[in-house]
Amino acid sequence: MKRHSQGDDVEPIVSSSRQPVPNIVAPQSPDTYSNGSTARQEQEKREIAGDDQEDFGYTHTLMYGRYSRDLQQFAGDEARRLRKLAKLRKQEDKLRSQLLQLESNDPTRLHSMSSWAWHHVSDRLSKDWIFLTTCAIIMALISLAMDEGIRLFVAARFWFYKDITADPFAQYLTWVTIPVLMILFSATFVHYLAPQAAGSGIPEMKTILRGVPLKNYLTFKTLVAKVLGLTFVLGSGMPLGKEGPYVHIASIVAHLLSKLATPFRSIYQNESRSTEMLAAACALGLGTCFAAPIGAVLFSIEVTTTYFAVRNYWRGFFGCVVGASAVRLLAVWFQGADTVTAVYPTNISTEFPFDSRELVFFALTGALCGLLGASFVWVHRQYVLFIRSSKKLNKFLQKNRLIYPGLLALLISTLTFPLGTGQFLGGDLSTEDQLIELFSNFTWTEKDMSAEQANIVAHWQTKHTSIFGNLISYTLFHYFFSIIGSTMAVPHGMFIPALKIGSGFGRLIGEFVAWTFPLGVRYGDCMSPIMPAAYAIVGAAAFAGSVTHSISVAVVVFEITGQIAFVVPVLVAVLVANAVASLLQPSMYESVIMIKKLPYLPDLLYTNSSLYNKYVADFMLRDVKYIWQGISYQSLKDLLRQNKKLRSLPLVESPENMILLGSVQRLELVKLIEEQVGREKRMEMAQRWREEEIKEQSSVRRPSRFDVVAAQDMLNLHQLNADEAEAHKSILKKNNQQSSDSLNSVHSNSESPLRTVLQSIFKKSSDPVLDLETGTNEQLPPVVSPSKRVHLIGDRVVDMSPEGKKLWELDQLAKPIDFYNSAARVDPSPFQLVERTSLLRVHSLFSMMGVNHAYVTNIGRLVGVVSLKELRKAIEDINNQSFEPSAREHPPDVKPLLAGSSSDEGVNSTITSVNSMSGDIRANLMGAQGNGAVNQGAHTSV
Repeated sequence: MKRHSQGDDVEPIVSSSRQPVPNIVAPQSPDTYSNGSTARQEQEKREIAGDDQEDFGYTHTLMYGRYSRDLQQFAGDEARRLRKLAKLRKQEDKLRSQLLQLESNDPTRLHSMSSWAWHHVSDRLSKDWIFLTTCAIIMALISLAMDEGIRLFVAARFWFYKDITADPFAQYLTWVTIPVLMILFSATFVHYLAPQAAGSGIPEMKTILRGVPLKNYLTFKTLVAKVLGLTFVLGSGMPLGKEGPYVHIASIVAHLLSKLATPFRSIYQNESRSTEMLAAACALGLGTCFAAPIGAVLFSIEVTTTYFAVRNYWRGFFGCVVGASAVRLLAVWFQGADTVTAVYPTNISTEFPFDSRELVFFALTGALCGLLGASFVWVHRQYVLFIRSSKKLNKFLQKNRLIYPGLLALLISTLTFPLGTGQFLGGDLSTEDQLIELFSNFTWTEKDMSAEQANIVAHWQTKHTSIFGNLISYTLFHYFFSIIGSTMAVPHGMFIPALKIGSGFGRLIGEFVAWTFPLGVRYGDCMSPIMPAAYAIVGAAAFAGSVTHSISVAVVVFEITGQIAFVVPVLVAVLVANAVASLLQPSMYESVIMIKKLPYLPDLLYTNSSLYNKYVADFMLRDVKYIWQGISYQSLKDLLRQNKKLRSLPLVESPENMILLGSVQRLELVKLIEEQVGREKRMEMAQRWREEEIKEQSSVRRPSRFDVVAAQDMLNLHQLNADEAEAHKSILKKNNQQSSDSLNSVHSNSESPLRTVLQSIFKKSSDPVLDLETGTNEQLPPVVSPSKRVHLIGDRVVDMSPEGKKLWELDQLAKPIDFYNSAARVDPSPFQLVERTSLLRVHSLFSMMGVNHAYVTNIGRLVGVVSLKELRKAIEDINNQSFEPSAREHPPDVKPLLAGSSSDEGVNSTITSVNSMSGDIRANLMGAQGNGAVNQGAHTSV
């Protein structure tokens, strides 16, 4: 319906099928319904003031009175008036609050002094040493809480076993029930809270420091799951360690501290600074784990990073010293320690610790530990791959996640039961007591022993076996069940199990040498006794070094045992063990990276001579997806839809010369397409067309209101008015849809061909969403409001019909893209290599700079791409001596950049000929010529 005020002329309401009488009424201009007209503005002012609301627009006609304003219009006007009043109140409240704020923020001397003080204090707090000190203290407190929890759980287990009952069966139930429940709780808690907390943490931190972020790995949920899960795992007595989880925990603490504390937020704004702080946090985690600051820094450099920044050296030492000191001081204050001592103290005489001829035995121990460590890594990898290769077993374990850890905990607890097989494994001792007794400074085979020494030996021999049998059983048990236990989805480490295996094996060799030479080794006129504890220390360092491929383990062992007299034997054994293990197997952390397929580059075996004659042209990917200046939006859309894994695309000048101009991120390209055919531009075009239509209608001359009518037609005129009034009454009783249709109808006097076309295009529609997967615009479901809304003319949304949108999108997508003047951000200097770049240099650049892909060019032309996947595969193939260079293609349609230049010969390209069929189809659909087909082969995500 059209809206009238009391002073306006009366116009009957007619449908589009009836023609109006020209001598009675005249059609109103579409401007009458415009929200910007003067009459409408004056009416809105009267509505806000509350005027003109006493009736519903009652007017008199020739026959009888009628209402020209219906209830729907009155409700809409009243709602609009109330909304505007509420808006005015909000503006007044906002101005009032701003005025009060200005009055309260009157600058005073106290306020300026406090601002100056806070600025300088926050500037001091953002220093690195404050950040590291805070992180170290937090890690020391977490370490104290975890150690107390582990000690309480272990003490409770032994208390239930020894003091509750004397029945062997009841003792067995209590011995196995507690570990099983704790492992089940840890596995369930970690699985549902943060699955990323399972495992060691060092392989993942190597990947993060490499420059590849891992999702949800440094979150607060992961921290809680890691701390509680590790406490329950170690408290259950499983043969697992804690050094890897401590590295992960320290990294999470540093990350969260930088996010939560305002003074430290600037530290992580720079990517390089973030990596340096995470590297320092890794060293801090090891320092608080073993209270070994020097060895922790060196170990973190060797294990977690490929290239270490020297400027970050002091940060690691500072954080480790503060953390280790805090851990030992808290142990003195809260755990009853007498003074600051080593974690596993020893009492070995330093006057004459070893004979020079014993270096042969130490070197032999290192070689055997190297073989044992390499086999340990190999068996672990084969066991994990075997479980993953069995589809039925893997599917069963995924559906029943608690069966596997529960059965393993039950098996390990049964084997370590002290009244059963645990008497051959030192099962009645905790991990700390086992290492302390293995490092004890006396020979277990001697006959004259004190009561304390006899008590120690009683844990390692039985009536049926000697110490040699028990040491062999102890070493083999921890060798295999450390591998099996590490496959449980719970937090665990492998360093302490490596120390236990190595110390047991070294003690076995030391006791054998002492049994072979009971009087010792003669040195001149004096005899040098054999010290089996020295062999245990050497074995622990050698085996741990062979598993982790690190030399700094020797320094860690010096600090945790408090012995510095065996520097030469330990270093000799560690070097020999590392040499043997490096030739046979990768380190444990690199093996886990290979199993999990993390994006990390393996180390190069520099002993391989074929490594030095390999170039990037031998393994680069030649089938490159690219975009060019002037590519059509449709071609770009098809390229993005067909290559969903690509994160960036190279930009070349043209498919003919392939000059590399830069690279564009996928998100920028998607935004570019959205701006071209998105909702905002479509609505803008629809509104523009609507305005042109209204302007064309307004240019048509409207008929006059007053016409001279003959007297003999007066009777017919009255009869016609009566019929129209009856029609108006019937229309008022109908639904609001006919009323809205009558508003959209236009008199035949003002019809135009443009309006007829646009009426088939314009309609109300919901927001379309650009879908690159299917290439269509899906309609969003309409929002259904529980309350009926009064739709006003001003609320109408001018949009296109589905057919109109499709035609308009085809026309827009056929246009070329000008990247020079577009809003897309182009990286003008992507990382580039040349074809003759050696593999060694590529590996160094990728490792130091943390890049994920690089474009290969020849005289500025794009010829290939190298991603982390291709480089990693090439290194693995070269290390396995199975490398095959990629075939070099020479397409005939490649033209040299400079005519007659011999330097362009052999340039490889991936340009294909123009696809005429695709061009014809695109020309028929969009009226534009195709710009050339893009080759359809998929390549690695870069």
